[in-house]
Order: sequence, then C-alpha cells, then structure tokens
Amino acid sequence: MTSQQTIVSPTVAAAGYRGAAFVAGLIGAGLRPVRVFSYRQAGDRSRAFETLFDLCRKEKIPFEETRRPGFAAERLVFLVGWQFLVERNLENCIVMHDSLLPNLRGFAPTVTALLRGDTTIGVTAFRPVGGVDAGPICGTRVVNVPLGASLRAAFDLQTDAMVALALELARGAHFSGMNVVPQEDSAATYSLWRDAFDYFIDWRRDAAEVVRKVTVLGFPYEGAKGVLEGRLLTIVKAQRGPNPEFAIRDPGKLWEIDGRRALVVCGAGTVWIEEAVYADTQPFQFRTLRARFLTADNAWIASFVASNSR
Repeated sequence: MTSQQTIVSPTVAAAGYRGAAFVAGLIGAGLRPVRVFSYRQAGDRSRAFETLFDLCRKEKIPFEETRRPGFAAERLVFLVGWQFLVERNLENCIVMHDSLLPNLRGFAPTVTALLRGDTTIGVTAFRPVGGVDAGPICGTRVVNVPLGASLRAAFDLQTDAMVALALELARGAHFSGMNVVPQEDSAATYSLWRDAFDYFIDWRRDAAEVVRKVTVLGFPYEGAKGVLEGRLLTIVKAQRGPNPEFAIRDPGKLWEIDGRRALVVCGAGTVWIEEAVYADTQPFQFRTLRARFLTADNAWIASFVASNSR
C-alpha cells in the first residue's frame, strides 16, 4: 500500500454460510468491520448467525440482528448473502453477488450453475440500483471449480474471491470516485428462486443430473430428497451406475440392492445410492427390491394405492 492510499473500514450486512465466512475472511486479512448486521435463517445447517454473533463478540465488533438495517453514516457497506431489500442510504453500498454478472442475475446462482454443470463461476461486486442485480459493476473475480464440486467447496472458493475483491475496493482515499462499468442488459440470464420442492430428485432425469443434484444440494443445504415407501429420505451420497438396456424404463424403481446401497433406475442410466438417511440423521437400510421412489408424475397415486391396500 502506498502512502497516498487509505483503506475504508466497512460495515457488513451478511447472512448465511458465505456471509459468516466473508466476515471471518475480512478479519483474518486485517480489514476489521465497523459493525455487522445479520439475521437468522430457517433451516441453516451451518449456524451462520450464531457463528457471526460469536465472532463479533470475540472481536468486540458491534453486532445487530435485523432484516432492515439502516446505513446512515457508513462510508462503505458490503452486502453478502443478504436476501432482504435495502431501500434507503444505498449510495455507499456494494453487493457481493455469486456469479459473473450479467450472467445469472437473481436467486441462488451458484446452485444453478453447479446443477447445470458449469465449471467457471465467479463473483461480482456491484452498486445496487433498480432492477434485479442490474447495477453497475465495481469488480469481478473468476472462480474455477472442478466438475462435480460440492456446494461447500464452491462457496469457499467464492468467499475467498469476495474477500480479495473487498480488500481491493476498500482501498482508496475517495470511495465516491470508484470506477464502475454498466452491465450489458441484453446479455443477462436469470436464476429462479428455490424452495422445498427443489430438493426432491426427479428420477426421470439423466443419471448424471441426479448425481450432480445430490452433490450440489449437500451442506450447507439440506440435501437432496426422495420418497420411498412413504418415507422421506435424504440422499447423502450417490454415484452413477451401469446402464442396462431395459425394455421398458420405469424411473425410480430399485433394480439392485448391495449391502447398504441400492441401484435406482433413472430416465437415462442408473444411480447407486451409497448413503441415505431418514429423520435427518438415521441411516436407512434398503431391504426390498420391489420398491420405487416417487416421481412427480406418479406421486399422486401413492395415497390411492395405500388406501386400497388396507
């Protein structure tokens, strides 16, 4: 750092696994936040809120639980993993978005990218304006991930990139003079929001897609889901199986049981379920071959069959 440079200590509004890791990364790099805002997220297996609270208490950094932070006198604010609209005092705010904008504006872009098999992802820092993630860009970092990378591995790489980008943006005597580049709206693509339905595996898909979904929806997410014989299972680990030539292909049916694992027929190919649990943590043992995972086209039949088999 030259003698003419200063570094602006930021305020951080952070949530989720990546938000907690971002704040920890800033502190580790010597950039101490002025204060931190966060909120609790339902179903957060990473306990990010508690992690942030404990970290700020240890570092004696002011911490506030809120979904509607007020940025009055801050010179620089980073928003990471923040899912609520900030309506006022946006002049000095920078959003850290987990894609290379204008690609994958919107929700859960990393999950979308990994589910479709992308190996080049990245992060973008932009100034919030009207429109979905459409603000001018302050900086980007390309992140390369191997095919089949877990969500946690991708998040960790992206967080490192966000911290490096934040350090660069915090340097400089005049934040208001930061160079920004408008986005090319005509090149924009979008990532849809995700909910509980998106955890469920569609066994009519190609085996490679099914395995990718199991990998991508692991920690810090809840894990890919399936319903077998009326029981909700979380598929923890899976790999592609052989590709027998079935005369009639019925996705979701079990074809083989080998110890604790089972081979499931997919729309194309098969998948070995190497590990599954129920009730969140209890190991599941496949016991009968004549069973099938429900898919969206036959799930409605399950209650009818059950009521007529009593």
